Amino acid sequence: FLALVAKNLLILCCLFQDMIPVTDAHVHFLRSQFEYSWIDRGSPLDRDFLLEEYRQTTEGLLVERIVFVECHCPPQYSVAEAEWVRHLSLSDPRIQGVVAHAELTDPLLDDVLDALSANPLVKGIRHNIQGQPPGFCLQDIFVEGVRKAWAKGFHFELCISHVQLQDAIDLVRLCPGVRFMLDHCGKPGIKAGLTEPWASQMQELAQIPDVYCKISGLITEAEWQCWTVEQVTTYMKTAAEAFGADRIVYGGDWPIVNVAGGYARWHEVAVKFTRDWADAEKHAFFHGNAE
Repeated sequence: FLALVAKNLLILCCLFQDMIPVTDAHVHFLRSQFEYSWIDRGSPLDRDFLLEEYRQTTEGLLVERIVFVECHCPPQYSVAEAEWVRHLSLSDPRIQGVVAHAELTDPLLDDVLDALSANPLVKGIRHNIQGQPPGFCLQDIFVEGVRKAWAKGFHFELCISHVQLQDAIDLVRLCPGVRFMLDHCGKPGIKAGLTEPWASQMQELAQIPDVYCKISGLITEAEWQCWTVEQVTTYMKTAAEAFGADRIVYGGDWPIVNVAGGYARWHEVAVKFTRDWADAEKHAFFHGNAE
């Protein structure tokens, strides 16, 4: 029954959206052989989440392109995870990008980046900063790792908590010319109702033209079972106003989004949020800006 409701929600979203094509810029495929330490045993995410299930979840939605984002696997699997997704793309050519995992503090980083460069789908690199101590991403070795990744043609994705936003701003300033993507609007403190200093720092970060913002993963930062559309869209509005329609990107954050209501509910929020936007702005957000 719930699956039928979700499918109908997506169909309604498509009608309201006038079938604007979607680039889902934040998709995870989970495979247990990659030994994710962050997934608790017995939790809703403690199983494989694969391409076929994503297809079923998004049936009726005009997803034209998919960007896979690394799933915080141990470093020994960084290259293998990206290569696995490349093989998946052979059966679904909508998979057109990979943001691969790389430990920027690894002495063997150069070798990892060389190996990832051989994979034509790899477009960006992510080293999860969330949960790290203050100043972690400002170490010389980390900053140099970001620069090395950019020299290989890879942008850097910032996965942080809102309390690390100032560190992210400082990192970006240490890497002029490097393109950054801020994941999940910097994970604001929605559950606690916090807006500052997050909102001011988002404005500050947005002043740097090489930074884009991914509007994704927000309902999982709220109270999972009782968030409201109005609550979440308050933060979406702040991000959109800071970065503008030409530097925000849509992401579904599947399957993580499942813990807070699922893909259909999140997509419905995004469609409603952009309902009054010009067609060109909608197209940029849902599709064009992720190119």
